[in-house]
Amino acid sequence: MIQTIDALQIFGFLILGLGIFLIIAGCIAGQREASQSHGEVQRESKGVVLIGPIPIVWGFGRRGWLVAGTIGVIILILWIIGLR
Repeated sequence: MIQTIDALQIFGFLILGLGIFLIIAGCIAGQREASQSHGEVQRESKGVVLIGPIPIVWGFGRRGWLVAGTIGVIILILWIIGLR
């Protein structure tokens, strides 16, 4: 049987392609900015990654850890409730 591609799959591929494009464009823009400035460029990295209900946080300090931890606990509770 031959699989057909529906609109939702096409939309997913378009979103994936757009994400990849934006990442590449951001890298190129950052390189241009660094090469055009004559001084030293400082960069910070901040982010949150959820692996299941467990948040991994970097670059936000203590308050960011508390917010991400709270959100992680809420997601964990919703996940547990959803399993029943």
